[in-house]
Amino acid sequence: MTPDYPHWIVRRAPWFLLALHLPIVVLGPVTILVDGSGDGPVAVAVLAGALLAVLHLRHVLAAARDVRPVGWPLTLSAQALVAEVPVFWLGEGWSAPTITVGAAAMLLLPGGWGRTAGFAVGFAACLFNQGVFGREMVTADKVLGFAYTAGISAVFILALYGTVRLVRLLNELHQTRMELAQSAVERERVRVSRDLHDLLGQSLSAISLKGDLAVRLLPIDAAAAHAEIAGVAQTARAALHDMYAITRDEHAVVLGDEVTAAAALLAAAGVDTEVVGTATPHPVLAWAVREGTTNLLRHSDATRCTITLGRGSVEMTNDGIRSPRSADGSGIAGLRARAAAVGGTVSVVVRADEFVLRVTVPATEGDT
Repeated sequence: MTPDYPHWIVRRAPWFLLALHLPIVVLGPVTILVDGSGDGPVAVAVLAGALLAVLHLRHVLAAARDVRPVGWPLTLSAQALVAEVPVFWLGEGWSAPTITVGAAAMLLLPGGWGRTAGFAVGFAACLFNQGVFGREMVTADKVLGFAYTAGISAVFILALYGTVRLVRLLNELHQTRMELAQSAVERERVRVSRDLHDLLGQSLSAISLKGDLAVRLLPIDAAAAHAEIAGVAQTARAALHDMYAITRDEHAVVLGDEVTAAAALLAAAGVDTEVVGTATPHPVLAWAVREGTTNLLRHSDATRCTITLGRGSVEMTNDGIRSPRSADGSGIAGLRARAAAVGGTVSVVVRADEFVLRVTVPATEGDT
């Protein structure tokens, strides 16, 4: 599973920010250069513009990573000074840098303070410029011009803030997608491991059992030994088919077939097997019979096994437990995971001479 968008979009997101923020940062110096207000103001504009670019881009690139740069209160204050103090030398042409201060304040100040300060910056800057340059009589046109400038500043501040938030969301989306992809890989790995254990465990146990039986029969009954060897080949082919089905997640188990196969396999191993009752067909119950059979063949010396089928339940009891640790193996753990996925339960009871595996699923699930 991979993200359905090009990775270069995430890698080049910082360049996207530079392309959107640099024009606003250099607008002030460019305006002064175009006006040609003299060598002194031009030098001040270039120096202030360079310092403003360093401070603003430091804030913006950090905010895009959802962090605040070290010492940000000092650097934000420095950015505000660089954006406002040169107005006394450069005039009204140095008004655009105020927009960068508003955007940086929205990104760095915590909670609602950032948004409040960001929108207030444009209004405060207009008041400041009006106080410095607007000493003539206040008219309706002046008021409209002030409102227009304050509104445009607020729009640009919000736009710059929004671009950084967009890049941050893009990074978060990319990270989430990668985590989901990794999670899907892990789930698939667990599924394959569990299915290999549950499906091939019984098949390999059957192959081992039939092979040993064929070796014992060969000196006394060649025909019976040949039949067991043929059974080994058939079981091996079935195991190969199961392995291919696991890789495609297409294997389905049927409760009736599993009970029949378990009874035959246990009988061949010399285990007196009794099947009691009937159960509603359910895949989890089928897996329970398969795992219980495999567990018995691999971890017990049982001579008797009872498979009790009920509505939404299967219980397997045998009398040959070797070690209580067999109740905590990977097969039982996988069975618990299967049952939990449909709201079922798995219980294991280990006594001195008895091992009981009981699996239940909700009645509504079992009825389907």
